[in-house]
Amino acid sequence: MDRGLRRSIFMSYLIGAPIGLFVVFATILIPPFLGAGMFTIALLAVYGLPTVGLVLAFLVSLWIGGKIAYKNIVKGTSLLLTSLKYSTIVNLIIWTVFCLVLVLTFEKEKALILFPAIVAFFVCTILTTFSIGLLISYTIKKTYEKAKMSV
Repeated sequence: MDRGLRRSIFMSYLIGAPIGLFVVFATILIPPFLGAGMFTIALLAVYGLPTVGLVLAFLVSLWIGGKIAYKNIVKGTSLLLTSLKYSTIVNLIIWTVFCLVLVLTFEKEKALILFPAIVAFFVCTILTTFSIGLLISYTIKKTYEKAKMSV
């Protein structure tokens, strides 16, 4: 594996993992602090196991996303399009795993239970394209340019 690709994957983990894991845990832990402990219990009862799948898939998807972002940067793809591709693939992987676990664990009301996850996919993809995905893509681009100049 080429050094630039390794650095890109590392940047994807370095920036994406702490932020993404913070968001997942904050989503679970903030309601009890606001006095909505029963909401958290209900949330975990329905989405607890799928959330575990989401977190594991997230860790894998950061590697894949870093690889895709690097290849796009090397090809000269614009930063915004690279960010969109990065965010789309990461969110597609994690929300697909989340939905698969939901489908496999619930027998009734699947459409109702899947609806929030489908909405979350679109919302997260849009938000991360213009925030974390853009930051990661920018960092990968700067790392690539620096490595290219030193050669």
